[in-house]
Amino acid sequence: MKLLVHIHPDDNVAVAPQAISAGKRDGGLDFADIPAGHKAALRRIHAGEAVIKYGFPIGVATVDIAPGKHV
Repeated sequence: MKLLVHIHPDDNVAVAPQAISAGKRDGGLDFADIPAGHKAALRRIHAGEAVIKYGFPIGVATVDIAPGKHV
């Protein structure tokens, strides 16, 4: 099973269909603990930047988020 479900090319987050343990590496990402059904950053997301999921903005980052970290 894929670690992340990434739907749209503009997405900066993807969904983890199953839990990911911290330290797991895949596709150049070094993951934090990501619970099943939660999102992980696909690239650096800066504070104030829109969080994009399935091609649509779903919120705004309040802090900088590193790639692979829990969103």
